[in-house]
Amino acid sequence: MTIPSPAEHRMTLARALASAQELFLRLTEAGFVLVGFIVLVYILLGADSGPYVGSVIANLTGLITAVTPQALVGIAIVLALLHLAKRKG
Repeated sequence: MTIPSPAEHRMTLARALASAQELFLRLTEAGFVLVGFIVLVYILLGADSGPYVGSVIANLTGLITAVTPQALVGIAIVLALLHLAKRKG
């Protein structure tokens, strides 16, 4: 039995972290698709869409009203900086 070198350990750790990052990305995308589907159901059925759909819409409405214009500007700046960093790198 051979002992892996530190470089092999780093590569294994890097692969594991990349795999975990990919998993979290896919779960986040699935969550956004689910919320989008719930909003579509609410648009199509209105108030008769059920209590769960209504609670999701109420939470989204509360989130949208809680976000201030200053927070939107901050989010836009962070996204622009991330875009620039990815473009240069």
